[in-house]
Amino acid sequence: MKGSQKEPLLAVVALALVLAEDQLLWAAPTFPRGEGFYYSPVKLILLVLGYVCWVAACGWVDQDARELRLPTETWNPLMLAAGLGGLAAIWILPSFWLGFLSFAILFAAAGFSYVNLRNKKVGPDERVFSEKHLRDLLARLLRRGKKEAGQKAAGVPVRFIGRSVDQKNEDPTRVKRAQDSKGYKGAQEMVYEAVKRRATDIHLEPTREEMSVRIRIDGILVAATPFSRAMGDAVINIFKVLSNMDIAEKRKPQDGSFSAQVEDRLADFRVATAGSVAGEKMVMRILDKSQQIVDLTQLGMRDKMREQIHGLVTQPHGMLIVCGPTGAGKSTTLYAGLNEIDRFQLNIITVENPVEYQLTHVTQIEINPKAGKTFASELRSILRQDPDVIMIGEIRDQETAEIACQAAQTGHMVFSTLHANDTVTAIGRLIDLGVQPFMVASALSAVLGQRLVRLLCPQCKVKYKPNPDLLRKANLPAEKIKFFYRPPDEADAEDVAEDEDGQRPSTCEHCGGTGYFRRTGIFELLIVTDKIRELIRENPNLSAIRQEAVKSGMRFLYEDGLRQVLEGHTSIQELLRVTK
Repeated sequence: MKGSQKEPLLAVVALALVLAEDQLLWAAPTFPRGEGFYYSPVKLILLVLGYVCWVAACGWVDQDARELRLPTETWNPLMLAAGLGGLAAIWILPSFWLGFLSFAILFAAAGFSYVNLRNKKVGPDERVFSEKHLRDLLARLLRRGKKEAGQKAAGVPVRFIGRSVDQKNEDPTRVKRAQDSKGYKGAQEMVYEAVKRRATDIHLEPTREEMSVRIRIDGILVAATPFSRAMGDAVINIFKVLSNMDIAEKRKPQDGSFSAQVEDRLADFRVATAGSVAGEKMVMRILDKSQQIVDLTQLGMRDKMREQIHGLVTQPHGMLIVCGPTGAGKSTTLYAGLNEIDRFQLNIITVENPVEYQLTHVTQIEINPKAGKTFASELRSILRQDPDVIMIGEIRDQETAEIACQAAQTGHMVFSTLHANDTVTAIGRLIDLGVQPFMVASALSAVLGQRLVRLLCPQCKVKYKPNPDLLRKANLPAEKIKFFYRPPDEADAEDVAEDEDGQRPSTCEHCGGTGYFRRTGIFELLIVTDKIRELIRENPNLSAIRQEAVKSGMRFLYEDGLRQVLEGHTSIQELLRVTK
């Protein structure tokens, strides 16, 4: 709580101490008092501890409610009234212990009412006083107690490497400077936790009191152990040193990279900073090579679609576009497609921003707009390098799109990505960029749309009978669907008729209580047939193209996702989340 809020509370408790002096006597009051303690030390300590806990809880509720957009005008007065009522009970009631019990009950009732409400609005990893939260808290206290007792703490199995992603040799001075800095151990522990929990990104976000830490697991941001503000700023400086950034510059955006050996795995980290009102924010992308997908069979495609994609990527010329929003796994699909090609007999060149994973026997070029290296300029140069296959990280402008189409028409196989919601919209997006419809029709071979859905944890997923109304909305035969699966904490009265056993398992250690573990793709493949080419060339009508694609056998993203739901791999709620 702010200082202006604490001063009235201090005055109130001082008055309460004076008025409650008879409650705090060592024995029955007698006048004049003789030798001995005027107050009972035990009772006084309990009263002070209770007051400190109440003030701290009021401050936490105020801040937490603001962050979660809960009504502070309700919870702040309630918490204040609970504490004042408890102090009044200590003063009024004839027994100190009865009054202190009343104080504890009022304080706990208000506090746990708020906790119950806020836990319903946050994810499992952000809940307080849950089994997982208490277990983690106990583990931290035990570790701290061991350190304070003089026991040597086990070293964190993380070794930072002062080397950028595009460098071969390590710069030991970076690591030396980082090791000598405050917060080095905390930086190691944070990175270790993120890698062990399969995180893809780490967010360090400053607030007035602390440096909050969030990690992205399976596409969802979850809270991790925060740092104090001073420690958090020190940790950010450590990563800036490792990434060869200017630690004195805290307002302008900067970017860099470093590597780390985590147990037996080598991970690369791409780091970006930005100045904010509260301070400097940092985001680190984790490129864990052990998690890299190198095969089409690992993407989650149907067998027929996988064969179609294999045929498309191995054809001698044409253009395959993968579309979807940011974080849909488009680049991963392209990498898996490149691995289907004979890289010994063909000359494969990629133009990326940035190069995320190194591929053997592939020439990979990273663009740098500041140095004048753009997608378009690099494409012009690599067309003189006798390429067989060209991968373009992303089509962003008219010039890049036109060069890609020309390359596909002149005997090259071109792969690229495009930001579009579905396959038909991607065709419209190419035309909107300024590419002539006849060029799109001649060059384009297929468009693959995709999303990533989280897979249900195999150890804690719960079988349930779906509500018939939900099945009708999903165009599924209610009489043929016996059950679906869901996470243990995702029951909804509208969607679930009843659980099979009526019980919920405790927090799962395999998935960390989220109910999901890893992700898979759902896909929508539009193959450009002769009829679709005519529609694109003559009069690009997206509705007519969509109807013709469906006649040719295209399944929409939602339909492909229902396959994963019916097979028990994901939940209907997760499918609706990613396809809405």
